[in-house]
Amino acid sequence: MSNNDQGKFKFKLQGGTLVMIDWANVYGWFSYSKSRNYLGWKVDPKRLFDYLTTYKEVIENRFYYGVEVGNKRSENLELDAKSIGFTFIKKEVKWIPVYLNEENHFKTVVKKLFDVLDGIKTTNSDIATKLYELRIKIKSWSSDQEPDFKVDDLIEKLDIELKKLNLNIEELQQNLLEPVKRRKCDFDVEIAKDACNLSGKFDTLLLFSGDGDYATLVEDLILKGKKVIVVFASGHKGKEYEMLQEDLKKKGKGYALFICTVEHLKEYIAIKTISP
Repeated sequence: MSNNDQGKFKFKLQGGTLVMIDWANVYGWFSYSKSRNYLGWKVDPKRLFDYLTTYKEVIENRFYYGVEVGNKRSENLELDAKSIGFTFIKKEVKWIPVYLNEENHFKTVVKKLFDVLDGIKTTNSDIATKLYELRIKIKSWSSDQEPDFKVDDLIEKLDIELKKLNLNIEELQQNLLEPVKRRKCDFDVEIAKDACNLSGKFDTLLLFSGDGDYATLVEDLILKGKKVIVVFASGHKGKEYEMLQEDLKKKGKGYALFICTVEHLKEYIAIKTISP
């Protein structure tokens, strides 16, 4: 990649270039504004396509996307991508049940949380018992006096609140044992298969995804004489690429892999905001 005389960013493409866009990965760059790796702006598919077609070397723009049937926004994106001109490759989104208390990544945290919640329930029960004992003592002390209804009512209210809190904790624990649905629609296999099947038709692969799972594919293509440009957003590049870059340098192939942050393309592909 380079800048031309006017300071404009420009890819240096070598021969016929195939563009592959893993849209779920790209969408993840800007879909959650509270993420510490939030891109800060959104990619416009139409502007992205228009920008890519300014390169005469590009032979095809392939758009990989998981369609959520019944979700109008998802279904409309399919129609839009096709009308824009992308070669659209899709499959249906699956929602996989995940039990947090059984997943290696979560089960330790869930167990610790259960221990804390159980401790709170025990403490609440102990407090409720002490409140009951205090209530009995107050009654015995004031047996020959006018009863203090305010104190008695306060103790009863505290006891009720503690019991409610324990019920809420039990409900929370039960919910934590219920499965959550995780969106599943990876295109690793499809993109790798297509890249291999089409390898005779391109010299350069322009891949929009920082997913480290593609590093093996990238390495294979480079060792077969292809040039690969990986476009990613800051904070969304797999560590596998760092290791691959080092390995390719040792093999004298470091020149064939280019890593590019999508920020370089912002002025060309970002959704334009309407000024007030």
